[in-house]
This record gives sequence, C-alpha cells and structure tokens, in this order.
Amino acid sequence: MIKKEYDEPEFIDVTKGRNEQMGEQIVTEIRDLCIEQPFAVLSTQGDEQPYTNLISFAFNEELNRFVFATPAQTRKYTLICRNGKVSLLIDNRSQQPNSINLIRAATVTGKARVLQEPTEIDQWAALLIKRHSYLEKFIKSPTSGLILVEVIRFFYVRRFQEVYQWIPNKT
Repeated sequence: MIKKEYDEPEFIDVTKGRNEQMGEQIVTEIRDLCIEQPFAVLSTQGDEQPYTNLISFAFNEELNRFVFATPAQTRKYTLICRNGKVSLLIDNRSQQPNSINLIRAATVTGKARVLQEPTEIDQWAALLIKRHSYLEKFIKSPTSGLILVEVIRFFYVRRFQEVYQWIPNKT
C-alpha cells in the first residue's frame, strides 16, 4: 500500500462565482505572477506531438491577450500557422528551490495567430517593447513575427495541490 504524504488536489472554478472574494484573490495572484515572471514556456502542437519553447511575453490589463515575438523561419511560427492551439506555462519555481508548496504556476490555454494588421502590430509591439526593451531590434525586425494569444482560460496552481480555473472576460 502506498502511503500518501499529501492531500488530494482540490479543483476550484473561480469563474462560476461561487466565492467572489476568492475569485478576485486568485486573479490578483495570477496577475502578480505574470508581472513577476518575464518568461513563459510556450507549447504548440504539430507533427502529432507537442513542442515547447521559452519565450519573453507581455500581456494586456485584462489578462485576456498575450503577445510574443519569434523569427518567422522557426518551427514554433510554422506550427502556430498550422494549428493555433497553444498553452503558456508561467511559474516561479526558480524562486522557490526549497519548497514545492511555495511554487505558483499558471497555465494559459488559448488560440494564437500571427499579427498582420499594421495598427495591431504597432500596438502590441509597443507593449512587448515596454516590458522587454532589450528586444526592440528583434521585435521590429522584418524577419520577426508578432504572435497574439487570445486567452481561453487559466489553470492556476498554488500550494502544490490547489488548482483554480479562471476564464477572463473577452473584450
């Protein structure tokens, strides 16, 4: 018999409004995590298997859109063009090496697309450059593309076993 040293994970859907105050707290924690962490792991789908990359990202105030840049001649760009279903993992594990219970992670699921409209490109490039000024030349390069992720939902994990789902408003 396997001895459990932990409780079963708890799943709470804060979108359903069961506990308004808890929902606000979880959204605040997700926002704080996104602000604190400049990088995310991007997962794309293609060739019948997932593919992951480390990306620098920025996001809008509503947390319903994320943006990143990538060279157009990359596997992730090609896979996004073929199948826009993506996920992003944003976490603070590197800041909590001694306690798994202090690690917080947000998985963002969404639909990604390459930005084509010049006004959209300018708007999102400015946001990304504001957050990652050292990437300005890369972001503005004609060989780079800006990818916008329309968020479907967040899965937020804290204290190792508390799992929350939050769906941001679409605007």
